[in-house]
Amino acid sequence: MKTLLYNGKIWLGKNYFASSVGFDDETGKIIFVGKNRSDDNNSYGSLIDLKGKLVLPAFMDGHVHLFKGSMVSYEVDLRYAKTASEFKERILAYKSNLKKEDWIIGGYFSETNFTEKFNVDRTLLDSICNEIPIVLFRTDLHSVICNSIALEKINIESKRNDFAYDELITDADGVLTGELKERAMYYTMKFFPVKTLEEKENILLDEISRLHKNGITAVTDISWREDLDVYYSLYKKNKLNLRINSVIPLSEFDKIYVYREEFIEYRDLIRFGGFKAFYDGSLSSHAALFYDNYKGTNYNGLRTEMVTNNEFRELGTQIDKAGFQLVVHAIGDLAVAEVLDFAEYLKEKNGSRNRRFRLEHAQHIKDKDLERFKKLDVIASVQPAHIFFDAKVADGLLVHPETTHVFKKLVDNNSMICFGTDFPVVPVNPFENIYYAITRKANGFPDGFNTQFSLDLNTCLKAYTYNNAFASYTERRAGSISEGKNADIIVLNNDLFNETTEALKETSVAMTYFNGKLLFSA
Repeated sequence: MKTLLYNGKIWLGKNYFASSVGFDDETGKIIFVGKNRSDDNNSYGSLIDLKGKLVLPAFMDGHVHLFKGSMVSYEVDLRYAKTASEFKERILAYKSNLKKEDWIIGGYFSETNFTEKFNVDRTLLDSICNEIPIVLFRTDLHSVICNSIALEKINIESKRNDFAYDELITDADGVLTGELKERAMYYTMKFFPVKTLEEKENILLDEISRLHKNGITAVTDISWREDLDVYYSLYKKNKLNLRINSVIPLSEFDKIYVYREEFIEYRDLIRFGGFKAFYDGSLSSHAALFYDNYKGTNYNGLRTEMVTNNEFRELGTQIDKAGFQLVVHAIGDLAVAEVLDFAEYLKEKNGSRNRRFRLEHAQHIKDKDLERFKKLDVIASVQPAHIFFDAKVADGLLVHPETTHVFKKLVDNNSMICFGTDFPVVPVNPFENIYYAITRKANGFPDGFNTQFSLDLNTCLKAYTYNNAFASYTERRAGSISEGKNADIIVLNNDLFNETTEALKETSVAMTYFNGKLLFSA
């Protein structure tokens, strides 16, 4: 069926608007965009008077951990826990509903929320529960805290030599505190109780529904083999209704052609081409790599094992030479600089091409490195909502907190930025993300953190739509409202261009169309 939305405010970019858009759910394409109703209104099976409502291209989240994030609703939630007693209360409440052999997994806590001083370590967790394994993630997904029985279950003591000293945190006596970072964290996850494929499908479908409610129809996903199995099963059942730009670990390079062949029937919905690497850790776990030491320490962060053993450079060079995209996590200012050095090396080694090298997070940037993003055509994939947590942490830990989330400087330098959330680090709500990009309000900074770096609405919308399409090589068919492109369109209940700044994060979606089909209606 063909649908015509008319009498609306159809955002075409900058401050340009049409009033009508028509699309066909058989082809899944936009067939008309104009100032008036279509010349052939009789060809439409559905005509909807929008009564002035704002219409946007559907949002694309540029950085998610889709399946892992979907599990959050089924795990213990400590994202807004402020005290040790709240940790205890929520963990014990979760424990009361556990099935036999289950672990207490989840958390996603952030110390910036704490209103009292306490350490989240094995001692605290043992005092809450010492008979069931507990594994709590920090909100940045770069470290976990385990209780003693969890450490025993994974036999981590026997694996000390397999990890770097800064991946297994110990006290002054060399005793494990329960905090495991980076590779040690991923090792821990191998021991989690396994859910059935049907359970995984249902959990993911619930999350996809939440994405549609938030106006999101496409994501760039950091995918693991387990995730792909769930996606594949749902695709076969025609249930996923989501475009996935799948970014797989660097170490999976030898499997890329197998994956492409496996999903060839669904290539319009899932694409492979990007490879993810971690150059450093996160700010909150003191693992982001900086030029300067963290305040009061003689430590400036870490390079991941993949970097120090030269695997990153060797594999990254091969992947780039083969014509694939590199997607590199770099948070600290020194990590950002060194990743830019690598991008420059690739250009010299493998020649100039349309490589669209992605630097994920780009959270702290020295002024001397800003122009290099444009010079090297490096895309900065950023997450504005992280400002809420990062501002206070950066102000307390860093010698130069003014380098934090300065993506407006990149925009002013004509470099490309794209928006994501790093879900489940923060919720997938795009309006909250835009709110923080514009206001830069943060925990400890109610009037905004370095507000000279605030962005305008048009820039934010482009970063969430066209720029994300460009960063995933899909801009010819997605990311804007124009004839011939995918009919992935959302209608809002609020006109963002006529809202107060504070009202932005309360914006809601009235309708979400995917391939011209209505998937969500409020």
